[in-house]
Amino acid sequence: MAQIDPTPNYDHRLAEQVVAYLQTKDARLFPFTVRFDAERHRAFARDLREGLADVMDGGRKRATSATGFVMSDARLHRIVREWADANGGWPRGADPRNPVTALGSVSDEDEGPSPLPGPGDQT
Repeated sequence: MAQIDPTPNYDHRLAEQVVAYLQTKDARLFPFTVRFDAERHRAFARDLREGLADVMDGGRKRATSATGFVMSDARLHRIVREWADANGGWPRGADPRNPVTALGSVSDEDEGPSPLPGPGDQT
């Protein structure tokens, strides 16, 4: 006997909205982004890409059989909710010191090398 859960694991409209935002940066898709500066836009886009990748890789990561492809967008929903709750500010989860979050964080070493000092800069 098999039990079927009637609730969907995947909201295709959310995935389409995320893809459209990543392509256009249109604040009408996520109104809270109107108050973002460039750094927040980059962080939000990075988090959305990671959440979307999690949705797309879901079945493969769990090694589901060919008879059933399981996808869940729970992480993507959490990402959008955390940014929306911050209402244009930094979400609590964006703090790299917070280990419990759906959001990604970038450490200083992951950010890349610092620019080289210019001729007039002092070291």
